[in-house]
Amino acid sequence: MAVGVIIARLQPIHKGHLELVRQALNDNDEVLILVGSADKLNKRNPIPIAMRLDLAKRAITEEFGEDGGKVKVMPLNDLTDESDNSHDWGFYLYSHIVGITKSPEFTIYYSDGFEIIMQWFPPFITRDFVSFKLNARGAIHNNLSATKVRQMILKGDEEALAEAVPTCVAENAVILKHFIEAFQDV
Repeated sequence: MAVGVIIARLQPIHKGHLELVRQALNDNDEVLILVGSADKLNKRNPIPIAMRLDLAKRAITEEFGEDGGKVKVMPLNDLTDESDNSHDWGFYLYSHIVGITKSPEFTIYYSDGFEIIMQWFPPFITRDFVSFKLNARGAIHNNLSATKVRQMILKGDEEALAEAVPTCVAENAVILKHFIEAFQDV
């Protein structure tokens, strides 16, 4: 069984993330989305994990319908902090994924700083078990990022937001704005 894995903070989920999910669904029997920094709530991660998980699941159903049933969305705590790119992080991540999927082999779909992700795993893991589908962020939905989406939310730019995010996120923009504002001066 082919397994695709997406690792993202989803602060919040946007159409760039959904494009990665589409690629993973096209290539795999099962897709696992790990929502990172699940244990963080700060300026960089202002949206609580429960809301991120809920919006991701709703967006997957909204976008992919029945095929969304092949997607599992799970939280992922950081091992230490977000800057940890060590092999310890790679082993933690690998064992976490294998524990969920029960498959030692999988493909990671990624579009943000792929030079970093290549440092996570020792060579024997990338040689024998983990493959990558790396996309340049600029090639994914007009260089969209969650940072840009949060700025749209803060500005109240409903038109740009509607183009950038699934409906469930746009419908929750007011709530999301409160979370984002709460951490602006921290």
